[in-house]
Amino acid sequence: MEAAVVSVSRGAIGLVIAKLGGLLAGKYKLLKGAKGEIMFLKAELESMRAFLERMSEAEEEPDKQARLWAKEVCDLSYDIEDSVDEFMLLVECESDCEPHGFKGFIHRSMNLLTTMNTRHRVAKDFRGLKSRVMEVSERRTRYKIDDNNINVSNPNKTTIDIRLLALYADTAGLVGIDGPRDELIRLMAGEEGGSAQPTKVLSIVGFGGLGKTTLANQIYHTLKWQYQYCQAFVSVSQKPNIRMILRRMLSQVGYVAPEGTNMEIWAEDELISALREFLMYKRYLIVIDDIWDETTWNVIRCALPENMYGSMIITTTRINSVARACCCNQHDYVYKMKSLSNEDSRKLFFKRVFGSEDACPLYLEEVSAQILKRCGGLPLAIVTISSLLASERKKLKEHWVHIMNSMGPNFEVNPTLEGMRQILNLSYINLPHHLKTCMLYLGMYPEDYIIWKNDLVRQWVAQGFVSKAHGKYTEDVAEGYFNELVNRGIIQPVDTDHNNEVLSCRLHDMMLDLIIHKCREENFITAADDIQDMIGLSDKVRRLSLYLDGIIDGTILETTQLSQVRALARFGNSAYAPPLLKFKHLRVLSLEFRWEIPDLTGISHLFQLRYLKIKADGKIQVPSDVVHLGRLQHLIVPSRTKLPNGIGNMKSLCTLQEFDVGLNSIDNIRDLGDLINLRDLRICDHLSKMDGLHDMERRQRLDILTCSLEKLCNLRYLHMDSSIKVSYALSSLFLRRLHMLCLFPRVPNAIGELHDLFDLELTIEVLGDDIAILAQLQSLNRLKLHIEGKPETEEKVVICRKGFPVLKHFWLFCVRMSQLTFEAGTMPSLEKLELRINSPYGAAPMGIEHLLGLKEIFVIIGGCGAEGSCSTRAALSVLRKAIDMRSSRPTANIKCIENWLLLERIPDGFTWRKYGQKDILDSKHPRAYLRCTHRISQGCKATKQVQRADDDPELFLALYNGKHTCTERTLPLPQPT
Repeated sequence: MEAAVVSVSRGAIGLVIAKLGGLLAGKYKLLKGAKGEIMFLKAELESMRAFLERMSEAEEEPDKQARLWAKEVCDLSYDIEDSVDEFMLLVECESDCEPHGFKGFIHRSMNLLTTMNTRHRVAKDFRGLKSRVMEVSERRTRYKIDDNNINVSNPNKTTIDIRLLALYADTAGLVGIDGPRDELIRLMAGEEGGSAQPTKVLSIVGFGGLGKTTLANQIYHTLKWQYQYCQAFVSVSQKPNIRMILRRMLSQVGYVAPEGTNMEIWAEDELISALREFLMYKRYLIVIDDIWDETTWNVIRCALPENMYGSMIITTTRINSVARACCCNQHDYVYKMKSLSNEDSRKLFFKRVFGSEDACPLYLEEVSAQILKRCGGLPLAIVTISSLLASERKKLKEHWVHIMNSMGPNFEVNPTLEGMRQILNLSYINLPHHLKTCMLYLGMYPEDYIIWKNDLVRQWVAQGFVSKAHGKYTEDVAEGYFNELVNRGIIQPVDTDHNNEVLSCRLHDMMLDLIIHKCREENFITAADDIQDMIGLSDKVRRLSLYLDGIIDGTILETTQLSQVRALARFGNSAYAPPLLKFKHLRVLSLEFRWEIPDLTGISHLFQLRYLKIKADGKIQVPSDVVHLGRLQHLIVPSRTKLPNGIGNMKSLCTLQEFDVGLNSIDNIRDLGDLINLRDLRICDHLSKMDGLHDMERRQRLDILTCSLEKLCNLRYLHMDSSIKVSYALSSLFLRRLHMLCLFPRVPNAIGELHDLFDLELTIEVLGDDIAILAQLQSLNRLKLHIEGKPETEEKVVICRKGFPVLKHFWLFCVRMSQLTFEAGTMPSLEKLELRINSPYGAAPMGIEHLLGLKEIFVIIGGCGAEGSCSTRAALSVLRKAIDMRSSRPTANIKCIENWLLLERIPDGFTWRKYGQKDILDSKHPRAYLRCTHRISQGCKATKQVQRADDDPELFLALYNGKHTCTERTLPLPQPT
């Protein structure tokens, strides 16, 4: 079909050339004949790679004969790499096991025959590979596969295009949504609003790429406040997993299963009954996105009861008959999506390419109109084509005409899946060769999956898709690849940070359809959600993605050849784990489980493993031999994981998450200091095991941890949980992100030496003049400060002038600070200010008018009581007046809440006993119920409710009920009301 296999072959062959070069080094003792074979292989493959690169960069697609030849080169490269890896492993094992001295001489003499036999076998293998290479090379000549008339494509960029983020940050994400949204809300609400109305169904139907999901999502977020206790948004897709869909609905509407019940094993009828019973007397809002057949709808509809509480169901589908089946009652409504108008199409197109509708040069007006005509008003097509054109540095009319001619003239009249695929395929064809392979790798993820950038770029590097650049880490190069895919509209941003950096993304289902289509044709990835799909595969499986749910027949994979698989990803709710012992050459392993965690012993035999991520809700057991995986660079496991002793052997580790200091042994804490290549480290104490230890052992662990951290001089990111009270000397001057939730008395002086630091989260007891240490950081872009303060002092914080030159986001939480003042000239780049203070201590911040770049301010004032005190209302009035005085009028969100804002470590002067806990709808964390410990002895009836805040895991909301009548009081905090 396309040139996908050419780019894939080019990537595979590059790795092999590098490894063949390594074999020729003096470290490896080769027979003379084998050395010659390797030199021949290296030279021949270099020639093939040069040719494949030109094919990959061609503007026109290679013919079928060329693609078949490229596929053969790819298979050959993989086989050569496997042989090289096995030989290297043998040599390393011999080197590691040989004793020294006279005993070593005897050992080497006794094993000489075995070693020579091994080397003769290796030499024979290379002779066979040489014959295959010669045959492939001759076939190219025989069939006249040449590179005449090949033109190269354009270079890539490496930074995010802010115009694209602005487009996705729009309320609707796409233009032309507001009108239909408001129209449908009025239509479905009816004359009587939301009271005493029957359940209604709205079905949105239209071709893929018209924006059905966007419209449904807009209606959902506009109305969901009216359905505070029952709302859900679920996606169905072409191959629906009904049980999983029903479980997600139950979870989102707030259903809590009886204690000791495992919903994972419930059958469909049990899930339907539970959902019907739960929703029967409630007003609910459910969105069911992307339904492909009537049968799926009929099953789901059984779980959604008819009632007279104004409930609403919204469905989206591409199929008219399905839409009609959803809307069979008189109160239901089918809405047919319309294409964008010419005006909206132009607005969307030019906003993406030039930043505004008026910026298009005259010489591109005519060809732009033709391109928009061929897009047929489909938002996905317009965004895809405009992103492609926006990525070109020079806006050449000839190139725009070429893109227009490649789109096909009939799509505007009759949009089809194949037509949209053709338009999306233009984005692929115009990618540089190094990005084509990275794009195809996105096929490892299931539909609607949120893909985190860090995970993706690490896997690209582990697979060898990323070229090394002088003076740069390969992960940084890979991040540039990721940004370019975002710029070109191939992946859609989901989460962004304070600096407009995209942290996660997802694929439109039609883009995923294109990628899967290419992967299947070129045998790049084998993706299966039914293990039966693995039967009878004709090609070797190179990368395997499994989405497994329910009970799995494991015998199928046991009989499948899997030794050549490079990457394995396992998603879904099944407890089944593939037979890891069969994956001999695996580089990337990503496993997601729910509660039942299978035996993972086979991981220890994956000698080529570079990336290992295990995601699970339950406790996992990491095999003891995993510490001998000398090539492993990224180890990501859940908190509550106890790693086996000997992690100091894992010298190649660059990423370690999470390292639980409460569960791991003292030897492992000490060995942490030997991992000098670590750049990304997260340290936690999830179960607060440290608090349960004897003081001497806890102190010993923290002292050893401090010594280990001071040896890690290459850290770029360090996260430390609040429960780990350690004084760390910050020895790594290369730190870029530092999240220290553990308590410091004051700002450490060493932070002033971190000149590359751009993201800092710090918890300190008091803040005074030492804020100057932070103000001088020239790269600091985001600052999050927790200030606990001292109850007997009045804390005042002054942000001095000429401080924080590039800071964009300032987040401040003070339990007992009375005043925050910004002087003129400070924080000239600040765009977002977030404050959390308590009413009796916190006055309105002063000097807001001096923050000239401020765009958004968010303030929460806790402990205000039911109506708020007079002083609080006065402070708010001053704050709002200061904001209104600003000419730029920043967006302001100011909240007064009855609850007190607390940090986990801060006592309130009383002792409490927990007597209950409850899950709260739309909240990530449960609410705990406590009463005074003197309830019996002194009759004190004071109670409080404490709940962890969703937006900050260190922050707690405390609601006090009743006044204390007991005598115990240790801190001068105000009495609760």
